[in-house]
Amino acid sequence: MNTSIHQYVIDQLQARKGTWPTIARESGVPRKTVEKIASQTTPNPGVKTVEQLANYFRSLESQSAA
Repeated sequence: MNTSIHQYVIDQLQARKGTWPTIARESGVPRKTVEKIASQTTPNPGVKTVEQLANYFRSLESQSAA
């Protein structure tokens, strides 16, 4: 996978648009921040925030693979 972690998070958020409130609650990232990252109005979000979201999406992938 040659996608940056930031792009991975954007792609995952865009694919799950209707569930952003749940993503925010379960990942611990504020909903407004999730919305801004997904809409790319925050072009350079903090590393910690992007990692939090990436880890959340990876945990979902590992749960569905199990």
